[in-house]
Amino acid sequence: YKDDEKVKDLLIQAKELKEQLTAVEEALYQTKNRSNQDPLNFPIRLTNKLGHLVSLVTMDDFPPTAQDLAVKNELSAKINAKLGEFDQLMNDKVKAFNKAFNDLQLNYLFTD
Repeated sequence: YKDDEKVKDLLIQAKELKEQLTAVEEALYQTKNRSNQDPLNFPIRLTNKLGHLVSLVTMDDFPPTAQDLAVKNELSAKINAKLGEFDQLMNDKVKAFNKAFNDLQLNYLFTD
């Protein structure tokens, strides 16, 4: 379909949507980790930071410090903002993309 003019806009939409969803995913989680050494080369992301904070706080026998709680609140706010972006993409852009795709009545399943 890449040479079909009637799906050109849909392909552009798909590319933009993929980029937006990937940006949200990569803000939340380091997708480039493949080995134990990769965290040295690629920085950890929001969910990893929050998980590491939880790990550090639960090591001791005393409650979290004010700084621990402040970092947790900051990370949680950033995570919730990214999840809000994801929800908005799913509710608005993915639904619009699916509708545009279905409106074109494309034969997208090919069998031999």
